Amino acid sequence: MNMHLKMKSGLVTFVLILVIILASGPGSDLHAQIFRQNRPAEQQQQRQADEQLANQFYQLQEWDKAAPMYKKLYQEYSLPHYFQFYLNSLIELRDYNEAEKALRQYKRKGQQDVQSDIDLGYIYMLSGERERAVKVFDEILQGVNSDVNRTYQIANAFRNRFQYEYAIRVYETAARMMGKQEHPFNLEMALIYQLTGQYELMMEKYLDQLAQNPAQSAMIKSRVQNVLMMDVEGSLSELFRTQLLIRVQADPGNLAFAEMLVWFSLQQKDFDMAMIQVQALDRRYGDRDHQVMELAGICLSNGQYDLALNGFNYLLKKGPNSMFYAEAVRGQIGTRYQMAVETAESRAEVFSKMSSDIEQAVRQIGFNRQTYEIILIQARIEAFHLNAYKQGVERIQKVMTLDLAPQELAEAKLSLADLMLLGNEVWEATLLYSQVDKALKDAPLAHEARFRNARLRYFIGEFGWAKSQLKILKAATSKLIANDALSLSLLIDDNLKEDSSGKALRVFAQAELMMFQKKETAALALLDSLGRTAEAAVMADHIIMTRARISMQMGLHREADSLFALVTDQFPKSYLADDALYKRALLNENQIGNTTIARQCYEQLFLNYPASIYVSEARRKYRLLRGDAV
Repeated sequence: MNMHLKMKSGLVTFVLILVIILASGPGSDLHAQIFRQNRPAEQQQQRQADEQLANQFYQLQEWDKAAPMYKKLYQEYSLPHYFQFYLNSLIELRDYNEAEKALRQYKRKGQQDVQSDIDLGYIYMLSGERERAVKVFDEILQGVNSDVNRTYQIANAFRNRFQYEYAIRVYETAARMMGKQEHPFNLEMALIYQLTGQYELMMEKYLDQLAQNPAQSAMIKSRVQNVLMMDVEGSLSELFRTQLLIRVQADPGNLAFAEMLVWFSLQQKDFDMAMIQVQALDRRYGDRDHQVMELAGICLSNGQYDLALNGFNYLLKKGPNSMFYAEAVRGQIGTRYQMAVETAESRAEVFSKMSSDIEQAVRQIGFNRQTYEIILIQARIEAFHLNAYKQGVERIQKVMTLDLAPQELAEAKLSLADLMLLGNEVWEATLLYSQVDKALKDAPLAHEARFRNARLRYFIGEFGWAKSQLKILKAATSKLIANDALSLSLLIDDNLKEDSSGKALRVFAQAELMMFQKKETAALALLDSLGRTAEAAVMADHIIMTRARISMQMGLHREADSLFALVTDQFPKSYLADDALYKRALLNENQIGNTTIARQCYEQLFLNYPASIYVSEARRKYRLLRGDAV
């Protein structure tokens, strides 16, 4: 019985479909659709070929050929996208009358949608009938309601025809109807403002969205960062910074704005502002020690020693029971040592005080993995600055008895190797460098060990061996190591081309080894004797540069400044010129205190040497000295 009913129901359905098809007539859309579905395969292939050819004409902007083909395709298949391509081609041909006529026929066929209405207004606009266009657009705008999907549909249709102002009005109208808290459409409007170059409004919308939905912070950062990547002159960065500061000051309790300011400051390398904000957040919430520590480390790696000390000392004030106390001790001592070395602080009492502070820290925290780094620093201080070479070596050897991780043991071996080279124990040093290189393979510390080993071989005149290692290091991931490897490789190549015996290069390498071993007077004497020889002409820029570095090492800042200037003035095309400019800028900014000269050097560097690895930092420092960040 059930089977009989099913067969009867199926038969009735088939008859109804047949009646509908016959009633529709041979010219109806339904009849055509069913007919098309049963067309032979070769006709479908023809359609694909026509579509491909039409698309090719369209892509080549041959509108006069694309238009008739898309018209034919639409007439045969009635697919909306064929009509859209046809209409676009007519618009590109500026055949507005035909475009309007085609659009009205399209609408009469019942395929009308909001895009076709906006297309009609757009055609009016292009043909100079602005009032008619505005009337059409305003009528569409009045149809905006609280339907989110329809809002997107209308706004996107306006965007498709470059009517960005109306797209904004659509979102604003819908937001008022739905309630701005529920659907503010901030992100959508921000993108439109970006398209139209209204960056101030774009940033306002992003910050509005951040205030309403802090969970979208990562996405907003990504979008802002993409915009700022195009900001060559820094105007957009300053605009965003200003708006963000206004928000932070107006709503100091808003965590999202404060964290966004920290992030932005780091993007701009405005470490001062970042440190102020992170410490302010920690004072308010009491849970930002890790951020202060991380930021202090970033400042240290970027040469911002005063700010790094500020961060480490902030954590030290919390006392020994603080989670990051031991790490802050290591950071503070490491920063002080780096400052003393780079500023060529030659007074023994400074290093002696540092060594005493390390002793006290080790007594407090213990002789263990938490303090091994500062003990290595103490060993370097003793060997390189306090004439206690043997004591420094023994201290590192004692550190190596600790249960260290492979990376930590490698750091100890590198320090010991440097001391071995200082004491002229060349083969002991090269053995240690090689051990680190092999143990860590392609790790950054292994690259550092390989470079120091290549430099050692250069010091002792084994130029072929050094070149083979430097060739590999020129592709190192660390820019500084790659740059140092390239410079040393070029020095060897250039001089051996002029003097295959390498006699002058050996003298120069010996002078550099003496500089490393703190035998500055002997190194200068060698350079003086070398400078009087004919073979020295090819390395004149290197001789001056090395004399400048020795002067820095001896604390003779004015003399070093003159020598750095001599390199850039006499050898502007030398690959040492950008290095000399950067070192001179830092010297004037930090030691001599002549910020005018420093600013001029930074500017000269990024203008004349755009491929230099120092360009980004030089540009940032130039802006700071000019007062841009104030």
